[in-house]
Amino acid sequence: MKARSRRALTCSATGALGLAAAGGALTGNFVMAHGLAAAGAATFLLPTLIRNCPWFGPIITSFPASGREIWLTIDDGPDPDETPAILEVLSKHGAKALFFQIGNRVLQRPDLALAVMKAGHLIGNHTQTHPVATFWATSPHRATSEIALCNEALLSVTGTRPSLFRTPVGLANPFVHAAAERAGLRMVGWSANGFDGVFHDPERVVERIMKGLRPGGILLIHEGRLPGMKPGTRAKTLDRLLHRLADTGYRTALPRA
Repeated sequence: MKARSRRALTCSATGALGLAAAGGALTGNFVMAHGLAAAGAATFLLPTLIRNCPWFGPIITSFPASGREIWLTIDDGPDPDETPAILEVLSKHGAKALFFQIGNRVLQRPDLALAVMKAGHLIGNHTQTHPVATFWATSPHRATSEIALCNEALLSVTGTRPSLFRTPVGLANPFVHAAAERAGLRMVGWSANGFDGVFHDPERVVERIMKGLRPGGILLIHEGRLPGMKPGTRAKTLDRLLHRLADTGYRTALPRA
């Protein structure tokens, strides 16, 4: 079954279960109504709330590697404090990265987005405003707008239209998948995550990533400071990660068009 058909089936089943629940409530059968309502919600929410779930559409979480290659992905930039230091670390190690950048931040600091491109890295779409708390429940209109506006921001600043998209925190409902598909974007997830939004210690973050390391894997780290995070932590984490990758024979690669 194709992803578009799965999306349609899920929405139809959710609606049918919701109508059946309403019917049960109207007839006074509240136990049945609650059960049907819960089943309808679960039908829609389970694939939405599982990170990198491919039920509503394909998500790239690995790629055919030539030896010990990985994609290094860096989310949430550009950031005036972190991006320059991150670019220095990448240059020092001769590494390449795929940056998933936020449209309004690109418009605020176009110089940093251009610096990323000029250094030979790639930039993907990470929505216009990064509505991390609510995007999993977004409407069709908002999903389309967030993706389209970020595409426009990246094109206007870099002259290049992105071909890859990552949803905030890896959660996506059917409307997000449909909007990305209409925009001609491939959705990218990850296979190894250091949870650097939770853990600030570089060693701990790198160890978590290394546990999930495999050829053809996609690594996730972030830029941008968090409350309580010391300046330079992101760059230090990246530096240690690249040292560990080199020590184990891994090298970075970029997605092919």
